[in-house]
Amino acid sequence: MTARGLASRLDSSGYEEGLRMLGVGDRGRPRFVLESVMGLSLLAILGPLPLRAAQAVTPPTEKSATAPTTADVEQTALDEAFRSAQGNPQVLIKNLEDFLGRFPRSARRDAVLRTICTYAQEANAPDVLVQYGEELLATTPADPHLLDLLVDALARRKDQASRTRAIEYSTRLIAIAEGERSRAIAARADQGSADHLARRDARLFDRRAALYRESGDLDRAMADFEKSYALYPTARAAAQLGDFALAKEDSARAMDYYLTAFVFPGGDSDFESRQEIRRKLGSLYVAQHHSELGLGDLILAHYDALMPQLAGRLSAEPRPNGGRRDPFEYVLERMDGTPLPLSTYRGKVLVLDFWATWCGPCRLEGRLIEQVAAEFRADPRANFLSLNMDEDRSGVPSFLKNQGWTLPEAYAQGLDELLNVRSLPTLLIFDPQGRVVFREDGVNPGTFSNDLTAHLRETLQDTSGTRQ
Repeated sequence: MTARGLASRLDSSGYEEGLRMLGVGDRGRPRFVLESVMGLSLLAILGPLPLRAAQAVTPPTEKSATAPTTADVEQTALDEAFRSAQGNPQVLIKNLEDFLGRFPRSARRDAVLRTICTYAQEANAPDVLVQYGEELLATTPADPHLLDLLVDALARRKDQASRTRAIEYSTRLIAIAEGERSRAIAARADQGSADHLARRDARLFDRRAALYRESGDLDRAMADFEKSYALYPTARAAAQLGDFALAKEDSARAMDYYLTAFVFPGGDSDFESRQEIRRKLGSLYVAQHHSELGLGDLILAHYDALMPQLAGRLSAEPRPNGGRRDPFEYVLERMDGTPLPLSTYRGKVLVLDFWATWCGPCRLEGRLIEQVAAEFRADPRANFLSLNMDEDRSGVPSFLKNQGWTLPEAYAQGLDELLNVRSLPTLLIFDPQGRVVFREDGVNPGTFSNDLTAHLRETLQDTSGTRQ
């Protein structure tokens, strides 16, 4: 799912207000939690979301001789909704729907609606998310995280009416993001912060461009991809613009974009993507010159022209593994702070899972990967590594402890950029030659485990380095 969770990082005036109303402490940890067998409380779920109109879910008070208040009755109902779900997000959603039916005027209504939306995302239930998300959006029309969830859910419906609404919400989200970036520029934010905002906004334009393309509005799609590239040039954006130019039969422009995608530093480094760009370059060049003679010189000339344009950005982006182009030369950091050289995995089959704590589908994929990994535990050739992409690492260790995941964990530290991770979760399989032989962006619960198992077994069949 492209740009998933990016909007949750946008500044919102309702965020701090919501945290105060929920009783969240200085470090973003709730002062109290609703214990449940799901391992996640209502407050833990609501914490990352801007809760402008949310009402605090108060802790149980000491029993008194007086009759229980409406708030006490609601609290008991919420506790039971979590307990009886027994770890099943679909059941929890149904329980919370029943709660809303029982308490239609509850002061907690917005908070419960947000929880339903969060679990609908994890449960792969876009229709539920749209139903309750749009009800909630009526009271908080500028909620960036909610807009982000709705765009993704509507995009998955694949009908034109849903795409039209997704484009409308994307436009709202882009306006919020551009406003924040304008304020940062006016405040003379440091270069690193400015680049981060530009990269974020570029990805938001990418997503709206994809919606325009699926709607058949190729002119608006190309305009958005051009805005994305102007904000934050990447190999992937250049390749997409090359495809648009080719569709418009503008071969000269397509050639220029494909050249940029091919020589871009740190761009699409997986084997299949680079081979596809190489094929398109060759086809266009041969169509114009009847052979590939001179193509190498053209590639070098384009590289020499592009590097001065990118020099300022690249030099201003300190990266833990800056300058490295081989993923197996990266040195990552484990959760305990110790280094993890990826060179230890060179020549082996490696499954990489990129995730973040704010990504609902990542939790689902994490559980599924744990199940698949258990099947290969007796095979030392199969290696699994989960890479976290949270910018704020403070809550990652406690999140992992609550989830109970057992796979090795480390921080991505720039490997996501090298491998062109554009959405979360993203999973890749490397073969013994260090090539990406399988990639899945997002998670389809119905097919994920079988697909991963099949591709992993196929890759393990050849560990001798003979595959070409």
